[in-house]
Amino acid sequence: MRKVLIICDSFPPAFAPRMGYLCKYLPENEWEPVVITEYIPQQTYAELAKECRNVTYINYYQSSNHLIRTTKYIFVFLADFFFGYKDRRMIKIARQQIENHQITLILASTYRTFPLRTAHRLSRQYKLPLIVDLRDIIEQFPGNEHISKKIAGFDRLNRLIAGIMTKKLYQQRNRVLKDADAVTTVSPWHVETLRHFARNVRLIYNGFDPDLFIAERVIADKFKITYTGRLMSAELRDPVLLFEAVSVLKDSLSIDPDKFRIQFYTDGDSAKTFKEMAKNHQISEFVDFFGYIPNHKIPDILNGSSMLLLLTNRSSGEKASKGIMTTKVFEYLAVEKPVLCIRNDGGCLEETIRETRSGLAADSVGQVERFLLEKYGEWQQNGFTRQHVDRKKVSQFSRKEQAKQFLNIFNEVIAS
Repeated sequence: MRKVLIICDSFPPAFAPRMGYLCKYLPENEWEPVVITEYIPQQTYAELAKECRNVTYINYYQSSNHLIRTTKYIFVFLADFFFGYKDRRMIKIARQQIENHQITLILASTYRTFPLRTAHRLSRQYKLPLIVDLRDIIEQFPGNEHISKKIAGFDRLNRLIAGIMTKKLYQQRNRVLKDADAVTTVSPWHVETLRHFARNVRLIYNGFDPDLFIAERVIADKFKITYTGRLMSAELRDPVLLFEAVSVLKDSLSIDPDKFRIQFYTDGDSAKTFKEMAKNHQISEFVDFFGYIPNHKIPDILNGSSMLLLLTNRSSGEKASKGIMTTKVFEYLAVEKPVLCIRNDGGCLEETIRETRSGLAADSVGQVERFLLEKYGEWQQNGFTRQHVDRKKVSQFSRKEQAKQFLNIFNEVIAS
């Protein structure tokens, strides 16, 4: 059995399940994954973590003590920015793994840059093929959403720091891309963008677990519109069309808050923003909030819903988001419920929704109103809704099929 060393910034049980699902299906195809990643204290994909046995987690600064965690974070941030501390520490551990296993190739997966330099140096030192997988790239963000930490009340300083960090991240990433044997990414827009920096860029979408996300007919006593995820910024995800449409339907007495619910499964900061928006549109009585839930519980929530909400924004223009195709998109498709995409991105999402016949990518309040009333009527008549998707097109987004796509690239790189 061949072995691949997977070096990534996040791995189950934390968020970003792309590599976790790859590891789930690799052994079926005679490949064994050996994983090195940063420890992140989240349990979103705890069930998936059980599928992956050979994983090394590096705890750079996590602690139950807030003061210790903050102090460590500042130290690691500065040491990493000036001296590449995180990569240096990961390289030492990775060398041990390479020497203990007969590694055939290296796969590095990230949403930004770390740990690409680790993979690059190991690839050159041990003369192993290198594949880079980019789940997100800096170019897709309209603002500085890729910079996760900001100093409250210091906008000018934040922009200065973001500019310095972004320039450095570009340089680090593009240096690795130039030498990579192959680059994989998550949307056609990402492929075209990265072709400016790499010679062999391939498309492998995010997807759904076919063992977990299965369409079921569930009779529900309420019409539920469900959203699972964060609200990073209004430039990336804009829910206003929904709130405006619900406000109109409320005023016309077309919907009843005892039967018509919008439910958000999200974090505290996002919930605060959603609550304020709902209050401004005078529809607070229609909205419910829940915290994050483990991934293995999401299928039941989606199947028990009447409509699934995708939040995005236009993909054209300097201030627009670009090519964002999150995991939830494909999990929504798999359960065959009507998908409401707000606002129509005019790009990859719109095309996917149209080709799979999975719902509506909305441009106007009127479109949203009509779609809501149509599906609300369907629920009132049947007790459930169902979207007649193109199952053949949806099946191409199965994580099992995507593992085969990765394997094809593995074999091509080895052969060359």
